[in-house]
Amino acid sequence: MTTEEVVRNAIQSYNRADVEAISALLHDDIHYRIHANAETAPYCADCGGKAAFWEAIGRIQSDWSIDDYRLTDIIVSGERAATQISLTITSRHTGVSRETELALFWTVKDGCIVELHEYHDTAAAALSK
Repeated sequence: MTTEEVVRNAIQSYNRADVEAISALLHDDIHYRIHANAETAPYCADCGGKAAFWEAIGRIQSDWSIDDYRLTDIIVSGERAATQISLTITSRHTGVSRETELALFWTVKDGCIVELHEYHDTAAAALSK
């Protein structure tokens, strides 16, 4: 698969909550980092490996329902890609929903995601708490 195909498959699989499909695209030693302001998004992560990746995702999903996760834009250059994601999130604590956006920067080698950097709109998330 090309870099773009891997990234598009990962995004579609996440939107479907297809854990098996996502896991199949992750390198065993994936480096995953969420860049965010810890005061408004205590989900910051800098971890390695599939287990740590899923632990970080679990922290997010324990507080937030991801109601819609869609690709807005993609730029691919070789084994790297940049994506803009629009999503609808709902706080599991308050029931408040918000539209927000993410920027994701991917590195794909041999059909596997080896690195993923995620940037959040922490101001939108803070309003939903």
